[in-house]
Amino acid sequence: MAAMLEPATSFQATDLARNAREVLDAARKPQGALIRDKDGTNFRVVLAGRASQDSYIADALSDALRLLRLATLNTPDPALYGDLAWISPLPCEAQLEFAWAYAQAIQSVPSTGVEPVEALVYEWHQTARAWADPSLRDDLLTEVSHPLDDIEL
Repeated sequence: MAAMLEPATSFQATDLARNAREVLDAARKPQGALIRDKDGTNFRVVLAGRASQDSYIADALSDALRLLRLATLNTPDPALYGDLAWISPLPCEAQLEFAWAYAQAIQSVPSTGVEPVEALVYEWHQTARAWADPSLRDDLLTEVSHPLDDIEL
């Protein structure tokens, strides 16, 4: 994944003052630039949007892995789901389906942005809300015995 690329260019801290343009040009590249301070501390300089996107991807993949683990363990405790507690009312098969779709959508963030992920989460969140309401769940699970001819689309 491009988010994990290490900077190909490294600079000394003194280069910030002497060669600022070169440092900024290197930082504009997808992998950013590495700056080594005189005490040996390394700093990675990347575009703010790229850093934000990398953080979003890392957090979301961590959530997806947690959900995959919980769904395979059949753990119904919503407290263990963290930010994804809303999905706990769904059956384990549905949780697994969401987790895989979520992980796949997250992997495409560098090329598609976060909008498809957010749309996926919204759709599944609405499904989980309907599943959590006993009357709605019963309505969703009952067989339709007569055709819906009089409904206009």
